[in-house]
Amino acid sequence: MNTPIDEFQPNNPSIQEADPSHKSGQQKKNSEIAHMEEELRLTLEEIARLQNALAEANMKNVSLQASLDSQASGTEDNNLIKPFVQELKQPLHTIQGYLDLLLNESVGILGTFQKRFVERIANAVNTMEKTLNSIEIDSDGNDEENQQFSTAFSLTSLIEETLALYTELIRTKSIVLKVNFEKDEINIIGDQEKFERVFNILFTNALTAVAEEGMITVGLKALQGKKPSQVLVSIQSTDHDASKNKPLPVNLEEFKDLDLILEGFGSPLSDMLKARDMVEEMHGIMEIFSLPSSGSLTRIRLPISPHN
Repeated sequence: MNTPIDEFQPNNPSIQEADPSHKSGQQKKNSEIAHMEEELRLTLEEIARLQNALAEANMKNVSLQASLDSQASGTEDNNLIKPFVQELKQPLHTIQGYLDLLLNESVGILGTFQKRFVERIANAVNTMEKTLNSIEIDSDGNDEENQQFSTAFSLTSLIEETLALYTELIRTKSIVLKVNFEKDEINIIGDQEKFERVFNILFTNALTAVAEEGMITVGLKALQGKKPSQVLVSIQSTDHDASKNKPLPVNLEEFKDLDLILEGFGSPLSDMLKARDMVEEMHGIMEIFSLPSSGSLTRIRLPISPHN
């Protein structure tokens, strides 16, 4: 049976009547595809940038290893090697921070191939970091490194800027964000990129664990009467219909050999341990608590000035 040609023409009344909704749906679909393509392009560009940075760091690492092999041990040689170790560690910290964001999918969902590729880069970075740690000369090397990378910055602004990375996730899940900050801006001296890595892990943990329409509370205040001067940062996630529960302390050491996610947490314990270790490297204290049937609470106490 032949269908009249005019049924497929634009001036066919039945087609015109259905066209507006069809066109609207198609436009929405095209917009979503364009958004996904843009997110994919940005992710691939970021992966390529990280790969280039890793290749450059790896070349320096090879050069350093060759220097170690050709030189005898001694105080003079150690003093020569330390600057190279410190110079390598800083870009590694930067790369690790971006990898944390990508692997936690804080800035977009990764495809299977992309995630596998990023994991390979992360493994390579971890191997390089272990190599550098193995050639640390003195036990006080970490303090020297912290001083090398220390800078004065606004902790208030850093937390706000890190939170801004999660705007899309907060909006999508209709999360209520409550911020309790000191009236005056809090400035601190330390490794800014290491602070960023810590907050990336903790915000990812809180925001991925909380249910839709839940609440995230972020607090920042100066602790009075503490010597040296200290600040307290708290990050709490609670579901919207949860009853008030007493926070239960979590001993990370009990679970350090287990790669799992506790109830109320969104990040694996390995990530929480990573954040705690970085806080302790900056002479701070990190405590985590479980809120039964509700969420989690993290508290960090940090010195405002470098540890002497």
